[in-house]
Amino acid sequence: MAQTRPAVHRTIVVVDIENFGDPRRTSRHQLAMRDGLYTVVPQAIEDSGVPWADCDHEDRGDGMVVLVPGHLPKTFLVDVMPGALVAGVLAYNRTHAAAEQLRLRLALHAGEVTYDDHGVTGAAVTLTFRLVDAAPLRTALAESPGVLAMITSGWFFEEVVRQSHHTDPATFRPVPVEVKKTSTTGWLSLPDHPYPAEPTAPVDRPGAGRVPRQLPAPPRSFTGRTAELAALSRAVEPGRGLVLQTISGAGGIGKTWLALRWAHDNADRFTDGQLFVDLRGFSPTGAPMSPSVALRGFLQALGIHPAEVPRHEHAQAGLFRSLVAGRRLLIVLDNAATTEQVTPLLPGSATCVVLVTSRSRLPGLAAAHGARHVPLGVLDDDQAHTLLAARVGTARTAAEPAAAADLVGFCQGFPLALSIVAARAETCPEAALADLATDLRELGLEALDSADPAASLPAVLSWSHRALRPDQATAFELVALAPGPDIGLSAATALLGSTPGRTRTLLRDLHELSLLDHNGHRYQLHDLVRRYATEHPDLGTVAGRNAALRRVVDFYLGTTHAADHLLDPHRESPPAGCSAPLPLPDEETALAWLDSEHACLLAAQRLAADRGWHRQAAHFALVLHTYHWRRGRLDDQVAVGRVGLESAARTGDPTAHAMAYRHLAEACALMGRRDEAVEHLRPALRLAERTGDRTGQAHTHRILAWADSEHGDVRTALGHITLALRLFQEQGDEEWEARALNQTAWYSALLGQHDQAQAHADRALLLHRCHRNTNGTALALAVQGYIAHRTGRHDHALRHCRQSLAMLEALRNTFFTALVLEVLGHVELALGHTDGAARYWRRSLRQYREQNRMAKARQVRALLDTLGRAGAVTSR
Repeated sequence: MAQTRPAVHRTIVVVDIENFGDPRRTSRHQLAMRDGLYTVVPQAIEDSGVPWADCDHEDRGDGMVVLVPGHLPKTFLVDVMPGALVAGVLAYNRTHAAAEQLRLRLALHAGEVTYDDHGVTGAAVTLTFRLVDAAPLRTALAESPGVLAMITSGWFFEEVVRQSHHTDPATFRPVPVEVKKTSTTGWLSLPDHPYPAEPTAPVDRPGAGRVPRQLPAPPRSFTGRTAELAALSRAVEPGRGLVLQTISGAGGIGKTWLALRWAHDNADRFTDGQLFVDLRGFSPTGAPMSPSVALRGFLQALGIHPAEVPRHEHAQAGLFRSLVAGRRLLIVLDNAATTEQVTPLLPGSATCVVLVTSRSRLPGLAAAHGARHVPLGVLDDDQAHTLLAARVGTARTAAEPAAAADLVGFCQGFPLALSIVAARAETCPEAALADLATDLRELGLEALDSADPAASLPAVLSWSHRALRPDQATAFELVALAPGPDIGLSAATALLGSTPGRTRTLLRDLHELSLLDHNGHRYQLHDLVRRYATEHPDLGTVAGRNAALRRVVDFYLGTTHAADHLLDPHRESPPAGCSAPLPLPDEETALAWLDSEHACLLAAQRLAADRGWHRQAAHFALVLHTYHWRRGRLDDQVAVGRVGLESAARTGDPTAHAMAYRHLAEACALMGRRDEAVEHLRPALRLAERTGDRTGQAHTHRILAWADSEHGDVRTALGHITLALRLFQEQGDEEWEARALNQTAWYSALLGQHDQAQAHADRALLLHRCHRNTNGTALALAVQGYIAHRTGRHDHALRHCRQSLAMLEALRNTFFTALVLEVLGHVELALGHTDGAARYWRRSLRQYREQNRMAKARQVRALLDTLGRAGAVTSR
């Protein structure tokens, strides 16, 4: 399968010879014509200021396609190249017989193209060939006395022809293009015999004193944005001075739509007119528009003859401010790049309102000119569904609600994405929405591409991408590759291999360019932006990407290991994953960090396994165990345990393999999955015995005890924990001896062996306090409370259990909190406090359910039902 290459922007020139296949022409005639074509076209391209050597070109027999690098100006291909082609063709024709003479059709467009081993392809290339084959173009050349007929796409006409200072767009004519499945509008011109300029041509050349009405048409479908529209309206109040409002957001998020919706809704407030300019800050045409060009357009719209426009920008700006002083005027500066581009276009009059849209937040405008900022995010699901239904019809969305939901989910609130999807559905009204949803799932971001760059999400995002400095582009692409839904500053610093200060600056840059969301302490890419970044990588080498990902995986692993050590310093755990994890001063900080990074940690383990970093993937399962146990997230621990076991098996390390078996088994045992736990513990015990690992054998028996006890086989559990206790004592490991004593006391109490249980519980409490193990102390107190309850000392039981509960809640150990709450319910019931028992059991039930410990939840639910049937519980 061919390797996918990133799409690149190119200006597309297609030239075709009229009647090349006329039967009266022999092969000799055709060869002469092709020789003439390959003389005339390269020279015309060179005359346009475009080096022929920098262009790619492909032969088409009776024509050729030329791909001009995207960074080169397009306007010369309209202003100079057609005339150069005409001159070249006429010179050629003068020296050749009638059967060898040339007449040419020329098509111009621009967009994203993709190269492969065979040439080039892309929707933009296809559209250009459809243009050159259009019937109106063929007819126009046939009827013209000249030698050249030219057609441009609608986008090329609006963005290049209309912006030209040399080519008169009023000499172009809109024509329908219906070729194969393409249905669009092209703009036709006869360069050597131009059509007369029409006064209704789509370029406003107002005379003196005319009120400008430059707003483009409002968006066809607009929904939501109520808060943003209200914010814009609130800002426009009398007596505030110049009102300057910026609207920022990612490409395709709907900034221009919002500005135009508000502008049209409020046009009557601006009796002296409205000015509009696309500053092309982020566009395929290359460099942003200079303020001087924008000012020249504004001055002419305000009645200044072109010959009277000052040459220098500062003089143009001064004249502009003079003309608009005291006038109630709305000025929309769309698609701005920088503060420096906008500043010369600002009026000085308090009667004017200026709306600026940009992918950048333009903080300089706020600092220097008091601009108010309206950030624009994605639409919510309801708004997105409303927009889709408005475009394709409520009947279609109602008929296929699941497919409509899939379409909305794929677009994730991006207005441009929704509009592209809706346009596809509109063009095929007979097609099922489910089929379109299937295409989106299979094609991904490619499904949102289009021959029209302005209607292509990949193209729109590429304009932002190309505007980045190399260091910003690297940061953008690496953050997109990072594991997890978002990233914090410390992890990003590791990912980029930089300093915190430099990383913060780069992330802030991306945020200000609306490529990255920032909500306090986390940074996040919208999923469609992430897809674009990962599908259009620009990094130097795969090794560079791998090194960055390895750094962030090691950061996550090392910091998780440090957090695990704070939560439980005596646990079985592997060596640290990296030498410089994030400093975590205490247990509370460790838990908070694990809470905030949890999704990223799971993703980092999956990434490590996928990349073949098996030791790291196995270690994640070990160092996340305590956290998952305390938080009652045993489903997650089983999931990471399975990945860890598979990776540990690939390391060839029997000790690591046995440890992975034990940790997965322990999670299964704690969830009551005895058979699965035992299935993993048997090979763990064999590995530990084969390697002489007495500590490993002790832990295996400890977990077997858990599995049996959760299954209700307490007597067998007591046998396993007794063996584990002896092994821990042989190793001189008092910390794990204390934990085994807790389990031994608990099982003894459950079997009614209260004296033995009390002795074990007393010894466990002493050792835990000696080793300052707060969690172990809390569990020992809980066991003491249970023994007191079973021996009729309910006041003592209540005191011990409440003390244990307070300690466990402070540690946020929800796994054992649920159990202690259950015991407290029994104690309260024994004391005759039925309402108190019900309160504890309700809390216990909620926690068991949250932890997916459904067998325990059913037991507590039965206790509550029994109380309810007895009528002993006050209704709550």
